[in-house]
Amino acid sequence: MSKPLHLPEGREARIVTTPPSIEYRAVDGGGQEPAAFVGQAIVCGKRSDPLGGPGFRFVEIIDPRALDATDVSDVIGVFNHDPNQLLGRTRNKTLELTRSEDGGMNYRIPYDGLDSDHQRVMRKIERGDLDGSSFLFRAKKDDWQEEQDAAGGSLWLRTVLEIETLYDVCPVTSPAYPDATAAKRSHDAYQQAHPAPQPGPCPDLLSRQLALKARR
Repeated sequence: MSKPLHLPEGREARIVTTPPSIEYRAVDGGGQEPAAFVGQAIVCGKRSDPLGGPGFRFVEIIDPRALDATDVSDVIGVFNHDPNQLLGRTRNKTLELTRSEDGGMNYRIPYDGLDSDHQRVMRKIERGDLDGSSFLFRAKKDDWQEEQDAAGGSLWLRTVLEIETLYDVCPVTSPAYPDATAAKRSHDAYQQAHPAPQPGPCPDLLSRQLALKARR
Protein backbone atom coordinates (compact mmCIF):
# COMPACT_ATOMS: atom_id res chain seq x y z
CA MET A 1 0.00 0.00 0.00
CA SER A 2 1.38 3.40 -0.96
CA LYS A 3 2.17 6.02 1.63
CA PRO A 4 -0.49 8.73 2.11
CA LEU A 5 0.21 12.13 0.64
CA HIS A 6 1.12 14.79 3.17
CA LEU A 7 -1.49 17.42 2.36
CA PRO A 8 -2.13 20.93 3.68
CA GLU A 9 -5.08 21.19 6.06
CA GLY A 10 -8.44 20.81 4.36
CA ARG A 11 -7.10 19.45 1.08
CA GLU A 12 -7.94 15.97 -0.17
CA ALA A 13 -6.62 13.82 -3.02
CA ARG A 14 -8.50 11.17 -4.98
CA ILE A 15 -7.60 9.01 -7.95
CA VAL A 16 -9.43 7.93 -11.08
CA THR A 17 -8.08 4.59 -12.31
CA THR A 18 -8.39 5.40 -16.00
CA PRO A 19 -4.85 5.72 -17.41
CA PRO A 20 -4.03 9.00 -19.16
CA SER A 21 -3.44 8.89 -22.88
CA ILE A 22 -1.71 10.84 -25.64
CA GLU A 23 -3.56 12.83 -28.26
CA TYR A 24 -1.75 12.81 -31.62
CA ARG A 25 -2.01 15.03 -34.67
CA ALA A 26 -1.15 14.29 -38.28
CA VAL A 27 1.95 15.87 -39.80
CA ASP A 28 3.15 16.27 -43.36
CA GLY A 29 4.33 13.02 -44.88
CA GLY A 30 1.65 10.90 -43.23
CA GLY A 31 3.21 10.65 -39.80
CA GLN A 32 1.98 11.67 -36.36
CA GLU A 33 3.32 13.76 -33.51
CA PRO A 34 2.09 14.14 -29.92
CA ALA A 35 -0.35 16.97 -29.42
CA ALA A 36 -1.43 16.67 -25.77
CA PHE A 37 -1.78 14.60 -22.62
CA VAL A 38 -5.43 13.86 -21.93
CA GLY A 39 -7.09 12.24 -18.96
CA GLN A 40 -10.15 11.95 -16.75
CA ALA A 41 -9.56 13.78 -13.49
CA ILE A 42 -12.92 13.57 -11.67
CA VAL A 43 -15.80 11.11 -11.95
CA CYS A 44 -19.21 12.03 -10.50
CA GLY A 45 -22.14 9.91 -9.42
CA LYS A 46 -20.10 6.75 -8.78
CA ARG A 47 -19.34 5.12 -5.43
CA SER A 48 -15.66 4.91 -4.59
CA ASP A 49 -13.90 1.92 -3.11
CA PRO A 50 -13.83 2.00 0.72
CA LEU A 51 -11.62 4.81 2.03
CA GLY A 52 -10.29 5.64 5.48
CA GLY A 53 -8.92 3.07 7.90
CA PRO A 54 -9.64 1.13 11.11
CA GLY A 55 -12.32 2.86 13.13
CA PHE A 56 -13.40 5.14 10.31
CA ARG A 57 -14.38 3.67 6.96
CA PHE A 58 -16.38 5.42 4.28
CA VAL A 59 -17.25 5.37 0.61
CA GLU A 60 -17.63 8.55 -1.36
CA ILE A 61 -19.78 9.90 -4.17
CA ILE A 62 -19.16 13.24 -5.85
CA ASP A 63 -22.45 14.87 -6.77
CA PRO A 64 -22.80 15.76 -10.49
CA ARG A 65 -23.36 19.41 -9.45
CA ALA A 66 -20.41 19.57 -7.06
CA LEU A 67 -18.21 21.38 -9.60
CA ASP A 68 -20.79 23.92 -10.77
CA ALA A 69 -19.27 26.80 -8.76
CA THR A 70 -15.72 25.47 -8.26
CA ASP A 71 -12.80 27.88 -8.55
CA VAL A 72 -10.67 26.62 -11.45
CA SER A 73 -8.99 29.94 -12.26
CA ASP A 74 -5.51 28.72 -11.37
CA VAL A 75 -5.41 24.93 -11.47
CA ILE A 76 -2.04 23.34 -12.19
CA GLY A 77 -1.30 20.15 -14.08
CA VAL A 78 1.58 18.27 -12.48
CA PHE A 79 3.07 14.79 -12.29
CA ASN A 80 2.39 12.80 -9.09
CA HIS A 81 1.14 15.96 -7.27
CA ASP A 82 4.67 17.37 -7.42
CA PRO A 83 4.60 21.14 -8.18
CA ASN A 84 8.25 20.89 -9.18
CA GLN A 85 7.13 18.78 -12.17
CA LEU A 86 4.78 21.35 -13.65
CA LEU A 87 3.09 20.35 -16.90
CA GLY A 88 0.52 23.10 -17.40
CA ARG A 89 -1.66 25.74 -15.79
CA THR A 90 -5.17 27.01 -16.49
CA ARG A 91 -4.07 30.59 -15.79
CA ASN A 92 -1.66 30.42 -18.74
CA LYS A 93 -3.97 28.30 -20.92
CA THR A 94 -1.38 25.48 -20.91
CA LEU A 95 -3.95 23.31 -19.11
CA GLU A 96 -7.51 22.93 -20.40
CA LEU A 97 -10.36 21.63 -18.22
CA THR A 98 -13.73 20.51 -19.59
CA ARG A 99 -16.78 19.07 -17.83
CA SER A 100 -17.67 15.51 -18.70
CA GLU A 101 -21.17 14.15 -19.31
CA ASP A 102 -21.41 12.83 -15.73
CA GLY A 103 -20.58 16.27 -14.31
CA GLY A 104 -16.93 15.41 -13.66
CA MET A 105 -13.78 16.92 -15.16
CA ASN A 106 -11.44 16.01 -17.99
CA TYR A 107 -8.07 17.63 -18.62
CA ARG A 108 -5.92 18.33 -21.66
CA ILE A 109 -2.31 19.50 -21.47
CA PRO A 110 -0.87 20.62 -24.83
CA TYR A 111 2.42 18.81 -25.40
CA ASP A 112 5.64 20.85 -25.33
CA GLY A 113 8.52 18.91 -26.87
CA LEU A 114 11.04 21.37 -25.40
CA ASP A 115 9.91 20.70 -21.82
CA SER A 116 11.90 17.89 -20.18
CA ASP A 117 9.02 17.13 -17.76
CA HIS A 118 6.71 16.63 -20.74
CA GLN A 119 9.26 14.34 -22.37
CA ARG A 120 9.51 12.15 -19.25
CA VAL A 121 5.74 11.88 -18.78
CA MET A 122 5.31 11.11 -22.48
CA ARG A 123 7.59 8.08 -22.24
CA LYS A 124 5.83 6.83 -19.11
CA ILE A 125 2.41 7.03 -20.81
CA GLU A 126 3.75 5.33 -23.95
CA ARG A 127 5.12 2.47 -21.85
CA GLY A 128 1.86 2.10 -19.92
CA ASP A 129 3.55 2.87 -16.59
CA LEU A 130 0.87 5.25 -15.29
CA ASP A 131 -2.16 3.81 -13.50
CA GLY A 132 -4.51 6.78 -13.62
CA SER A 133 -5.06 10.44 -12.87
CA SER A 134 -5.57 12.20 -9.58
CA PHE A 135 -6.96 15.51 -8.36
CA LEU A 136 -6.40 17.68 -5.30
CA PHE A 137 -9.41 19.56 -3.94
CA ARG A 138 -11.12 21.21 -0.99
CA ALA A 139 -14.72 20.27 -0.23
CA LYS A 140 -17.13 23.04 0.77
CA LYS A 141 -20.26 21.05 1.54
CA ASP A 142 -20.92 17.35 2.08
CA ASP A 143 -23.44 14.97 3.61
CA TRP A 144 -22.96 11.78 5.62
CA GLN A 145 -25.26 8.76 5.95
CA GLU A 146 -24.49 5.62 7.94
CA GLU A 147 -24.83 2.23 6.24
CA GLN A 148 -23.95 -1.36 7.00
CA ASP A 149 -21.42 -3.26 4.94
CA ALA A 150 -21.81 -6.88 3.81
CA ALA A 151 -20.30 -8.10 7.09
CA GLY A 152 -22.73 -6.08 9.19
CA GLY A 153 -20.18 -3.46 10.19
CA SER A 154 -20.57 0.30 10.09
CA LEU A 155 -19.76 2.11 6.85
CA TRP A 156 -20.39 5.78 6.15
CA LEU A 157 -21.48 7.14 2.77
CA ARG A 158 -20.13 10.61 2.09
CA THR A 159 -21.65 12.67 -0.70
CA VAL A 160 -19.50 15.63 -1.73
CA LEU A 161 -22.09 18.27 -2.65
CA GLU A 162 -19.78 21.22 -3.39
CA ILE A 163 -16.09 21.42 -4.23
CA GLU A 164 -14.79 24.85 -3.30
CA THR A 165 -11.40 24.75 -5.03
CA LEU A 166 -9.65 22.43 -7.45
CA TYR A 167 -5.90 22.75 -6.92
CA ASP A 168 -4.31 20.30 -9.34
CA VAL A 169 -4.95 17.46 -11.75
CA CYS A 170 -2.23 15.03 -12.65
CA PRO A 171 -1.22 11.72 -14.17
CA VAL A 172 0.08 9.44 -11.42
CA THR A 173 2.40 6.47 -11.24
CA SER A 174 0.31 4.53 -8.71
CA PRO A 175 -2.65 5.21 -6.44
CA ALA A 176 -1.59 6.82 -3.16
CA TYR A 177 -3.55 5.64 -0.15
CA PRO A 178 -5.74 8.71 0.46
CA ASP A 179 -5.25 10.72 3.62
CA ALA A 180 -8.72 10.75 5.22
CA THR A 181 -7.88 13.47 7.77
CA ALA A 182 -9.98 16.19 6.14
CA ALA A 183 -12.90 13.80 5.59
CA LYS A 184 -12.71 12.67 9.22
CA ARG A 185 -12.94 16.28 10.44
CA SER A 186 -15.99 16.82 8.23
CA HIS A 187 -17.57 13.63 9.55
CA ASP A 188 -16.95 14.64 13.18
CA ALA A 189 -18.52 18.06 12.54
CA TYR A 190 -21.55 16.38 10.96
CA GLN A 191 -22.01 14.13 13.97
CA GLN A 192 -21.78 17.09 16.34
CA ALA A 193 -24.43 18.93 14.33
CA HIS A 194 -26.65 15.82 14.10
CA PRO A 195 -26.39 14.04 17.48
CA ALA A 196 -28.03 10.64 17.76
CA PRO A 197 -31.32 10.81 19.71
CA GLN A 198 -31.00 9.55 23.26
CA PRO A 199 -33.50 6.78 24.11
CA GLY A 200 -36.08 7.76 26.73
CA PRO A 201 -37.40 5.48 29.50
CA CYS A 202 -39.62 2.65 28.35
CA PRO A 203 -43.39 3.15 29.01
CA ASP A 204 -43.51 0.55 31.82
CA LEU A 205 -40.59 2.14 33.61
CA LEU A 206 -42.11 5.60 33.20
CA SER A 207 -45.42 4.36 34.67
CA ARG A 208 -43.65 2.87 37.69
CA GLN A 209 -41.74 6.10 38.25
CA LEU A 210 -44.95 8.16 38.15
CA ALA A 211 -46.72 5.74 40.55
CA LEU A 212 -43.81 5.92 43.00
CA LYS A 213 -43.90 9.73 42.98
CA ALA A 214 -47.69 9.67 43.58
CA ARG A 215 -47.27 7.53 46.74
CA ARG A 216 -44.69 9.93 48.25
